[in-house]
Amino acid sequence: MDENHSKSVRKGKRIGRKVGNLVALMLGVSIIVVVMLCVLMFYRLTMSMMQSECVNGTNVLAYELAAYSGNDDKTELLDELKKEMGCEFTIFHGDERAYTTILQNGERAVGTRLSGEIAEIVLEKGEEYVGQAVILGEKHLCSYVPTYDADGQIDGLIFAGISMSSAMRQIGLTVVLSCLAGVVLIIIGILIIGAYIK
Repeated sequence: MDENHSKSVRKGKRIGRKVGNLVALMLGVSIIVVVMLCVLMFYRLTMSMMQSECVNGTNVLAYELAAYSGNDDKTELLDELKKEMGCEFTIFHGDERAYTTILQNGERAVGTRLSGEIAEIVLEKGEEYVGQAVILGEKHLCSYVPTYDADGQIDGLIFAGISMSSAMRQIGLTVVLSCLAGVVLIIIGILIIGAYIK
């Protein structure tokens, strides 16, 4: 009788352990999937928000230029906008950077040229461009808008952009925090399930 009882107890413990392990595994997998989905959604949301910031940046710059009555050097205006909005700004005359907040080797990248691909879209076709672009060797999320002279001809463009490296740092931090939260949830879940099954 005692032997049968101890056998059934051992069998019950084995089954309990297997069920516990299975539940813990399912919990772990489901938390990992949820964390991955959250990270993916956050990445897309962040990119979309940053793109909107760039478009807002060119809109604000266009508005400020329309009302501008200061001296010819517009560097101070761009610096003020960068402080307020956190974007890089550039005013182009033709395809050449005339005023910019972008630095190259510690100097403003004035006199450098726009890439041929974007020049074709904005200067030749007269279309706005919103997306990613490599600017002086660094990836940016950006917005380019053509500007017009008194005769209605395209004479240059304006730019607002955010460096992808700073965006990726923010996204990377969020991914790390999400993964840590996921690991903590898995450990807590396993402990609770273990205690309940015992």
